[in-house]
Amino acid sequence: MKHKRLVLALFPVVILSLLMIYSGLEYNHYNPGIKYILQNFDTFNNTRIYFDGQVSQVDETHHTISIGVPVEPWLLEIKIPSTENIPQKGDFVEIYGTLNTKDYVTAEKILISQPWQIDLIYIISLPAIPFAVYLFFKTWKFDRKKIRFVRRNNA
Repeated sequence: MKHKRLVLALFPVVILSLLMIYSGLEYNHYNPGIKYILQNFDTFNNTRIYFDGQVSQVDETHHTISIGVPVEPWLLEIKIPSTENIPQKGDFVEIYGTLNTKDYVTAEKILISQPWQIDLIYIISLPAIPFAVYLFFKTWKFDRKKIRFVRRNNA
């Protein structure tokens, strides 16, 4: 009986460990970041990529913008379609486009988001904190002798 429990407990742990190892090894193949793409440029040349960043330079005459990236060439030049709005310096953008050379991308679509939109996610989450604390202390209490949380008796 004990051997069955051991096998039943060990089996999910082994399966989950193998899945974690596989996911770690194959992550960049299925969901590569811009750093991995630029370091392995030969593999991703003339392919559609997605990345985001902050606009550092704007050239309205040539319809191009530059975005800072964490690896060399340090700045990616992005050709914007003439139908798109040109983002301003400092805007956060998401780029969907084709990588033409190591430092040049032809954008198909550009999504511009304001910095306050990112902060809004955190502000919206603030009212949930007191509710979560209330639910926690409704079920648990702090035992000063053992210096840990213990389950409350609902008697």
